[in-house]
Amino acid sequence: MIIKDKAIIHKRAELCEEIRDDKYEIEIDLNHKDIGIGMSGGMDSSLLLWLLAHHISENELDTTIHIWTCIHEEKPGQAVHSKNVVEFVKKEFPNVNFGEHMTRVTTAKDYISNGTILAYELVRKHGITALYNGVTLNPPDEIGEAVFKHKWETRALSRNWEKRQGWIDRNPSVLTDPPHIEYRPFIHSDKRIVLAFYKKYGLYVSLGSLTRSCEGFIEMTNYFTETCKECWWCIEKEWATADIFNYEPKVMLDNWVAFKERE
Repeated sequence: MIIKDKAIIHKRAELCEEIRDDKYEIEIDLNHKDIGIGMSGGMDSSLLLWLLAHHISENELDTTIHIWTCIHEEKPGQAVHSKNVVEFVKKEFPNVNFGEHMTRVTTAKDYISNGTILAYELVRKHGITALYNGVTLNPPDEIGEAVFKHKWETRALSRNWEKRQGWIDRNPSVLTDPPHIEYRPFIHSDKRIVLAFYKKYGLYVSLGSLTRSCEGFIEMTNYFTETCKECWWCIEKEWATADIFNYEPKVMLDNWVAFKERE
């Protein structure tokens, strides 16, 4: 079964009946008995897990969701946030089958490669034929420094818009070892697509409050008890939230310490 889901963003207050130009659409392929998803505890992967469970439940599918979480040794909050999100989704959809949640702590220098190794280990162990990833693109270049100023330099360049076609061409892509298909339902848009679906399903407070997109280190986050409001991921989240909920992201970001430091 191929699920097509759409989030339509309306204008605010007295203009709420008017639809903005923004219409966010995703496609989810649930023609699989066992699927896997990488969970970091951030907003993107958490929403994707919820959407998978939601559509499996709505369509009464006999599909099992398996999860992997690779924990960065210097950012151990991933373990807590991913676990809390998984428990929330399980309670929300008690009729959905959940398999193993495979977790592993890895050194910082090998975080990305070990994440891939862990994912493929999960695939082999459970015969998973579809692996889901919640990655999005960076904001468009025309927004760039106009909103993010000097912080634009710190974005993950691998998520830039000029790489979009290559990502889409490889989505889905059949891998031979292990054999499975990888899906990236959000890859055709930036982080606003994630916030649009949080807004559509009323999840920003319930699910959103359990997530942590911040990539700040211990000294930036009061020992991981707060978000740093300095890293690219904090700033990107604020921009996307502001845009989808119809307030001015540039004004909000101008008040953040990370932007005042160079003024």
